[in-house]
Amino acid sequence: MILATGCTYKGHYEGSRVSFDYPIGWKCNKPTDLPGALIIVSAPSNKAMVIIGQEKANGSLEDRYLEHVQKLQEELSKYCYEKISNRTLTVDSSKAYELVYKLGCDQTQTRQQIRMIILQKGDYFYIIECEATPEDFNKENRNFDTIINSLHIL
Repeated sequence: MILATGCTYKGHYEGSRVSFDYPIGWKCNKPTDLPGALIIVSAPSNKAMVIIGQEKANGSLEDRYLEHVQKLQEELSKYCYEKISNRTLTVDSSKAYELVYKLGCDQTQTRQQIRMIILQKGDYFYIIECEATPEDFNKENRNFDTIINSLHIL
């Protein structure tokens, strides 16, 4: 018997107010030290992960996205923040904003490429951060899409 909540061998998670499919072999973990984080899904190699978080909405989705983008530019400039792309998309039947960016000035810093998506459902913003090394990012994007495209806010 498979439990209705938590991770199953079939790659589906339901709990923490969200539901989604994830790639076979990936693991779900409850975050312990990330405020607002609901669930972390990581690749078997630990070279890629997705963090799904929630925060109380205190304004419009567009304002929250623009605020987040500005904050990233200011706080991450010393880590060679580089914006790659941005667009709008639909996640769980809701408008969402996506930003893709890179971090890491050289081999002495952690190098990451991050795909961040913000959407609003009810009174909450949901932030999805898909992270991988720049070298692995394109390869992992299909796995990220599996999670994003199947995400439902419960």
